[in-house]
Amino acid sequence: MPRTLKLALFALVLLGLVGGSVAWSAAQKSLTLTVDGQAREVSTHADTVGEVLEEEGLRTQSHDVVLPRPAAAVADGDTVVVNRARPLQLTVDGVTREVYVTALSVDEALDQLGYRAEDMVLSASRSERLPLDGMALSITTPKAVTLVVDGATRVVTTTAATAGDLLAEQGVTLGEHDRTSLFATQPLLNAMRLQVYRVQVTEQVVTAPIPHQTVRTDDPEAFEGDETVTRPGVDGEQATTFRVTVTDGVETAREQLNTTVTRPAVDEQVSIGTKERPAPEPSTSGLDWDALARCEAGGNWSINTGNGYYGGLQFNQSTWLSNGGGQYAQYPHQATREQQIDIGERLYAARGASPWPHCGRHL
Repeated sequence: MPRTLKLALFALVLLGLVGGSVAWSAAQKSLTLTVDGQAREVSTHADTVGEVLEEEGLRTQSHDVVLPRPAAAVADGDTVVVNRARPLQLTVDGVTREVYVTALSVDEALDQLGYRAEDMVLSASRSERLPLDGMALSITTPKAVTLVVDGATRVVTTTAATAGDLLAEQGVTLGEHDRTSLFATQPLLNAMRLQVYRVQVTEQVVTAPIPHQTVRTDDPEAFEGDETVTRPGVDGEQATTFRVTVTDGVETAREQLNTTVTRPAVDEQVSIGTKERPAPEPSTSGLDWDALARCEAGGNWSINTGNGYYGGLQFNQSTWLSNGGGQYAQYPHQATREQQIDIGERLYAARGASPWPHCGRHL
């Protein structure tokens, strides 16, 4: 090959290399890349934001913020901003949910989430940095809670997380049986009502009588109608134990535990006469006892008015017994007409008509 031709080809190749280098250099861009607030300069031949991030080894997630958008074209001098999202296990007043923030600190996260009150109680310092893999954060906000204790009702503002925390904060001590309207572990919400029920459980013993029984026994030696108490009856006594529950001063439950006989009852023994009574002697005095009975008792031989006088002839008890009426019956009105007349004859023989000052004239 002629030398002149070789020189011409060499010059042509050299020109291509120089022109390519100039073109490559002309296509290079200088960008500012800011990742999580940290800025640095990068050089790139990428045409879009997504290509720039790929060159830099940044893989973004769905919650990350990329400005401009990944499909946007880039030019020399542009700025690309990437704020990577951090997951937060956020618990607010006992309610937990997962959220994503691009904040770099707890304080920034609170601002992004709209929690700006200064008197909140946090599980982490406001200045604590948020790691890329996230963290758990608890927030307790101030709440107005109606507290009812020992008959007093008041509204307290608290950042206590649970009902139990509020009672501890307010110095309220629960007794063994005391109850509350909310579980101790129940998270507090604004406008809640927490009531403490003071409960006392005691055992109470109540005594009650046991009525005695009456045992009747026939007595062939006593006249019919006669009843004699040979042994008085005595009521017994039993003690019943109750478990009594009193809530805020009012009895709310009573449970019977056991019953014990502390004194047994004693049966009353009564003898009943079965011997036939002797027939009264027929009256030979010629006195009109029926007329006397009509005047004294309206002719009713079995009357008992309750005034201490009995039967058709209105005997009192002592007169009846002292003149032998006990052989017929314990009380005059329990005896027959003839038996009452028999005792009347005896009384008349001893005292005349004086025992019947108003009606004796009818005899």
